[in-house]
Amino acid sequence: MTIEKQNKIIKMLITFICYFAYFKVVSIICTTLGLKNDVLVSFIADFIFLIGIIFAYKNNLKNDFKKLKKNYKVSRIIKVVLLGALVIFVFNFFMGAVTELLFPNLEVDSNTESITNLQSISLVYTIFKTMIFAVIAEELLYRETIGDIIDNKALFIIISSVVYTIMNFIFVGIDSNLVFFHFIIYFLPALIFSTIYIKNDKNIIILMLIKFTYQIIPLTILLLGLGK
Repeated sequence: MTIEKQNKIIKMLITFICYFAYFKVVSIICTTLGLKNDVLVSFIADFIFLIGIIFAYKNNLKNDFKKLKKNYKVSRIIKVVLLGALVIFVFNFFMGAVTELLFPNLEVDSNTESITNLQSISLVYTIFKTMIFAVIAEELLYRETIGDIIDNKALFIIISSVVYTIMNFIFVGIDSNLVFFHFIIYFLPALIFSTIYIKNDKNIIILMLIKFTYQIIPLTILLLGLGK
């Protein structure tokens, strides 16, 4: 293993450790300073992690921007982004229909559910969390950090999808009676995103654009009050 690969692995591990710890650390600091507004503390914590991961992978982002300008025409970018967002939307719509038939009381679209929960706290924070943090920080975390160290395409798709699923199990929680179903809900969308990432030469910018476009759908539904 080369020194460069070792450094990338170390950077990935540090990034995931920070992801697990950043909110708790910032919360402790803010509490010590007398800042007790939960929304503000969450925003500060997320913003710090966002800036940190962008800085850590700034060279990757710069290279992907260059490749995007060099290899993609605007029309191709639009086509890939819209198609990718459509695939995710259709999958979630299908899973929603299946879930409604099998488990009427279960919320399948965790993305929409999480956005709704956030909106009840703060609309501004909701927009930041879903349209900026989730698009940039989470895609760098779940795709770029792992893609940086795994060259085998199939192996990357599987591992990144499993990691995403496990992380959601940890942070969101699952119904012990529906473990397999919850696994499918998280794993398959992650599989789609990782596949799109690979199909576009590991260009994280393309993936961010797709996720941004897709996130507009549940956010718009929420803002228009159509999900009530």
